[in-house]
Formats: sequence, C-alpha cells, structure tokens
Amino acid sequence: MKRTFFAAAALAVALLVSGCANVQKASKADSDQAKAFAPVGDKAVLYVYRDESFGSAIKMPVSVDGVIVGETGPKSFLQLTVAPGRHTIVSHTETNPAVTIDAQAGQSYYVWQEVKMGMWAARSLLHTMPAGEGQAGVRKCELLQPFAPGMRTIATTAPTAPAATGAPVAAAPAAAGDDDATPAAVAPAPAQAAPGGIAALDDRVSKPMFVAAQDIASKHQCERLLRVRSVDGDDAHFFSACPGSSTPIEIACHGSTCNEAPPQG
Repeated sequence: MKRTFFAAAALAVALLVSGCANVQKASKADSDQAKAFAPVGDKAVLYVYRDESFGSAIKMPVSVDGVIVGETGPKSFLQLTVAPGRHTIVSHTETNPAVTIDAQAGQSYYVWQEVKMGMWAARSLLHTMPAGEGQAGVRKCELLQPFAPGMRTIATTAPTAPAATGAPVAAAPAAAGDDDATPAAVAPAPAQAAPGGIAALDDRVSKPMFVAAQDIASKHQCERLLRVRSVDGDDAHFFSACPGSSTPIEIACHGSTCNEAPPQG
C-alpha cells in the first residue's frame, strides 16, 4: 500500500513539473489589448489567471455559472465579459474550488487560479485579488481564447457570432390560396456537442452521468474536461486526455453507471 501511494505521489509530482499543456492562445495583439484593462460599459470584465509554471503539463478547466469557458495552462489568462450580478467561478481539478463575485457594470474582477499538488491529480485554489495584484499577475500571462463565444470581450478577434439564438425562424411562404395557413412555432433544439465537443455543454448529458464519468477520468489521473464521442438516450461515450499519454481514456456510461471502455481504433 505504501509503495502504491508513493508511486502515485511521484507520478503526480512528475506531471506537475514536466511538459507544457497545449492550450488555445489568442494573438499577441489581442493579449496586449486585454492587458489595457479597459472597462466594458454595461458589463463586468472577469480575469481568471494562472501565473505559475508549476503544473505546466496540466490543463485546468474553468467554468462560470456551470458553463466551461476555457482551459488554462501555465502563465495564461481568460478575459471574460459577464452580466452584472452574482457569478460562480469553479476550477475543475481533483477538488473543485469555487469563488463567487457580485459583478457590477463597468468594473473588473481578478481571480487567481493557484496550482497545488493533489493526492491523485493536480489540485487548485481560487483567490479573488485586488486590482493592483490581479493586473500584475495578468501581465505575466498570455491571453487565451475562451470556449464560450458570448463571454468573449471586445478585445478579442474571434469570428463574428451568428444571429442571436432564440430569434424567430422565418417560415416558408404559404401556398397560394391558403389564406388560413399559420406558421408552426419551431421549438429550439437542445444544445448538443458535436463528436469531440465538450460534454458539459451538451444538454443530453445528465448531471449524474457527467459526474460519474468525471470520477472515472479522475481515478485514472486524466482530465476532467470530458469530450463527447456519442450520446444516445441513456447511453453515452466520452473520452478525456491523460497527461503523459498519447491515448485518451474512453468512458462508456449507461445512466449514472460509467466504466472505462476499450481504446478507440
């Protein structure tokens, strides 16, 4: 038992101090613009930054109000716009620390994601920071492109978003002479992740299923940011990257019962 514990601890240390996580960075011009810390009039700006090299091989997913907004790597930061009001930020690691902010329009908020060594995988802590210390930390880092297009700030050069969801859908013209024809209301489709998409953003995945699948990934020291291979009713198949391995873990679920599945291909 002691040998197993120390071997696991040694592996955790090795993963924390070696390699470099592959994260989606924005351009240098956008990063420089973000570091101007300009306010956004009717929104609040949230900076989540990770200014350490420790744990460089580990990507750490971040969610805001239950939506995964990005994955941080060493010396990187997310710049997000949020509506005024209460927002909960969570760092998804071995433990899932959270902080809540009461955002006000025109203000900026700084959250430091501190990397810690865990028992079986990386841990983290979140700290709300004063503006001076927060800006100093952000300046050491590079801007990331967030996963949530609606939270991108004016500073980023992301592709133009499509028309707002929920807009009325134009109905086909009524057939000639059919004066009583009434367009049928079109219900919006549930959010679905394409193959390889983020499971947390797929409305077909229940919370108990998602949590059970995350537990399987954590037990194998793999990332808790699950991606979808398929979802069919109560049956789903996910995969997750594992630091130090070129082969992702495969996870098959039926309801809230999940198990490791054979490798793909």
